[in-house]
Amino acid sequence: MIHGSGERGVRIYSHRICLFLITCAAAILSGCTTSHVSQNSHWDIDNPYANVDWSRYLKVKANFHTHTTRAGGRLSPAEAVKEYDRLGYGVLSITDHGSVTWPWDSYMHNPEQLGMVAVQGSELSSSHDLGVYFSDVSGKSTLSDTLAGVRSQNGLGVMFHPGRYNWSTQQYVDLYSEWHELVGMEVFNQGDRYRGDRKTWDALLSVLMPQGRPVWGFSNDDMHKPGHVGRNWNVLLLPELSAETVRTAIEQGAFFFVYAPKGHKGAMPPVVKAIEVDAQKGIIRITATDYARIEWISAGRIVHRGEMMDLAEKSNVHGYVRIVLHAKDGGSLIGTQPMRIQPR
Repeated sequence: MIHGSGERGVRIYSHRICLFLITCAAAILSGCTTSHVSQNSHWDIDNPYANVDWSRYLKVKANFHTHTTRAGGRLSPAEAVKEYDRLGYGVLSITDHGSVTWPWDSYMHNPEQLGMVAVQGSELSSSHDLGVYFSDVSGKSTLSDTLAGVRSQNGLGVMFHPGRYNWSTQQYVDLYSEWHELVGMEVFNQGDRYRGDRKTWDALLSVLMPQGRPVWGFSNDDMHKPGHVGRNWNVLLLPELSAETVRTAIEQGAFFFVYAPKGHKGAMPPVVKAIEVDAQKGIIRITATDYARIEWISAGRIVHRGEMMDLAEKSNVHGYVRIVLHAKDGGSLIGTQPMRIQPR
């Protein structure tokens, strides 16, 4: 029964119906919003740059694959170091084939006089070429024997130019699962001579990153002669320049990889200023300069473009994402390490 009479009663009734409908709509919208937030606003994001102080940390150029006249190269150790020092590198590892060119002051000036950090290294070969660091282990008959030696000396390893080999993804998965000493894989080598390097890396990340096992990407000159110098490098993010901070950055993935096809005579790659992660909101933002485009890659595919990704809006991110920034010249690029991403 409608209280009141005539037009006034109808107005009151209509007003109450409208209030009821508005209340119901608000409740429905509120329920939808709450459901959306609870399902998508909390993420586990493993950010290798989480500890970087972007306003203070040094950005140091590094090459981890260098040969000299001691084993396979055309430049003497002193000439090789001088060339990288001239181009502004702060970190260098001489990785002669089957030979540890170490310590440097046995072959040249003390690296500290140049303001460089020398990383003890070598390239050992069996079924797959392997870069070995912080260790003087010699090559063994099998890769497993070599890695066992690296482990015994608390060394680190990087698989070199995987695009050269016909290994299956499972072979790499098994290897990296067993040997935590393997911290990375070359994704650019001597320019970009093995296009399968990144394909192999992404296939490996697709399996291991959801398990929480990162594999960091390296870009190295694999320098054998002067023409190889300066097309590939890594940018280490360091609180100070020392052997200890260099090792920590390598282990934690606090660095970028760079490819510049024209070397230091061409256009330089973009510069990354900061990477910010809001795990609660699922927001990842990269701040950079001098880029033409930014691509976000997951499972080997471009899944997003731009400076910011909102994970709540994405259904094509599978276990991890990494970012590549392309320079305006169309050739040079800089890439981040992968971030493991899992919704809670």
